[in-house]
Amino acid sequence: MSGIKDAIRRQIDTSGTLLLRVSKTLSDDGFFEEPANGGSMAWTLTHLFTLQDWARNRVFGGVEPRVDRATREAFKGGRAVYDEDRDRLGTRREIENAFANEQYRTIAALNAFDVAKWDQPTPSGCRFPAYGALWEHLAAHNYWHLGALSVSHPHILHLTLVAPRFYSVDPEEMAAEGV
Repeated sequence: MSGIKDAIRRQIDTSGTLLLRVSKTLSDDGFFEEPANGGSMAWTLTHLFTLQDWARNRVFGGVEPRVDRATREAFKGGRAVYDEDRDRLGTRREIENAFANEQYRTIAALNAFDVAKWDQPTPSGCRFPAYGALWEHLAAHNYWHLGALSVSHPHILHLTLVAPRFYSVDPEEMAAEGV
């Protein structure tokens, strides 16, 4: 039987893999293009890896995040994207690599996390009331942004809406087949 950490690990891993897969379908211009109804792929990946870096370091680790405060503020969301924000983006390769590396580090932090702390309060300054609430948010966050990206890039729907075999068949049928 798998536990909550296994479920969250699968969510972060699968959604991160899908985001990078979707990213590869975009031209360089499309990667940086800012649609009227949402953020670019470049902004989205930067937003996601800066939040994961903050959560992993500040909240779970009690240390200073690797990403500087000004960059975290620029990509935390909830406001317009300004020219000075765009200057912080870096190249496509840097963004995709930073996202992939932070996904790896976040999963490693989850592996090391003590689930006995799940319901314990987070440090002050964190809008998530308990450590578990923040892990649950990280599990869903990439998927939320995949949905937002699909509005401005509808061609990605065929990549994101394919259910893995594990979830698309009856578990008893799978057991009978020896899967």
